[in-house]
Amino acid sequence: MQHCPVTGLPITERSQWSFDSPKGDYTKKFTLIGNDIVHVEKSARHGIVLEHLDQATLASLVREEKLYGKPLHLMIDCKNIVGFSYSYKKEFTQLIYNWNPDFRMVVFYDIEPVLRLQLEMFRSIAPHALAFILSGTYEEAVTAILDFKSGKTPAEAGDEQRSPDRQIKVEFLSTLARMAWLKMFDQQIYHPSESHPASPFFKALEAVQGDFKAMELEHESHLERALDECRKQLAQKTTALNAQIELSRKNSQQFREEKLAMSSRLYSHDLESVRVTTANAEKTSTLKTLCELIAGLDADPLVKQRLSSCCLSLVETGQKEKLLNTDLTEADSAFISMLQKKHPNLNQRELRICLLIKLDYNSREISRMMGLSVRGIESTRYRLHRKIGIDKHRSMKTYLMNLPMAGA
Repeated sequence: MQHCPVTGLPITERSQWSFDSPKGDYTKKFTLIGNDIVHVEKSARHGIVLEHLDQATLASLVREEKLYGKPLHLMIDCKNIVGFSYSYKKEFTQLIYNWNPDFRMVVFYDIEPVLRLQLEMFRSIAPHALAFILSGTYEEAVTAILDFKSGKTPAEAGDEQRSPDRQIKVEFLSTLARMAWLKMFDQQIYHPSESHPASPFFKALEAVQGDFKAMELEHESHLERALDECRKQLAQKTTALNAQIELSRKNSQQFREEKLAMSSRLYSHDLESVRVTTANAEKTSTLKTLCELIAGLDADPLVKQRLSSCCLSLVETGQKEKLLNTDLTEADSAFISMLQKKHPNLNQRELRICLLIKLDYNSREISRMMGLSVRGIESTRYRLHRKIGIDKHRSMKTYLMNLPMAGA
């Protein structure tokens, strides 16, 4: 374990208290000297601008070492720091007004000249209960903390109290810091006497405060107008969306009504189909009975044969109409008969497709008539080539057109 070269106190280090910056331009490390001095130091090869205060690491250190509720002192190494970002300034300003844990003293040391004015602004707005020291070296910073803990008043603070010009500078910097970092635009600005050389600067500061306040009001006005515009656009979008939802609801209702109407029509068609099928069955039964009666008549055999042939022809036509679900002409009936005789391996659907091909219907039209997909019809036509036994390059329609002539 290392020890402080000034006090001899042990120095506690943890790996989780040390890390590289997001940009990789420096390494930051927190250590604990003794049990009440938190030391923050950075390693960098060139000037850096601090972006954030890293309060999470500080809180982790205090939590792990069980330091909450105990008086602590913060010592910050400023070597190679040339500036603070606006975010860092706001975070630090908010922190010194809400110290948690209980820091009693803050000491910045090894300060670059370009950084000193910004640190004086920090110090100018620090609460009176917080001792804020700008020191030279590490040794001087540790000594200042030891003196403070022993009850001695820091020399630098005492010098300030005895210097009126120094107090005027502090007033100026604190006013400027509150405006820039805390957005305090209604604060009462201190004014030295008219004869004092700094009087014009405070008047200028008061004018700038007025400008900042006007800018803040203008910004709030712009923000309110932007919010109003967003609200209007949101209302318009909501109205359009509600209209679209209502239209979708109406379309959905219309679709349901159309679906119901189509279902009703399909039901009616099914009833009609049943009625026609029943009528055809009754007609077929009657024709068969009539054939039986004709066969039993005591009449000229030639006449009986002619009458029976007519009845049987009507029965056969009815069966074919049922098969094809369409009205058949005499020529269509003859074609079906010949096709059945020549190719008995064809089923009812294939017979119907062959007739429709012969009647010059294309695959799309056949698919609509039979309630099948176009691809399904094409597949059936491909299988028909093989079942009928014709060459794949020969036209199915040409073969079917010539079939009755070949049969004759």
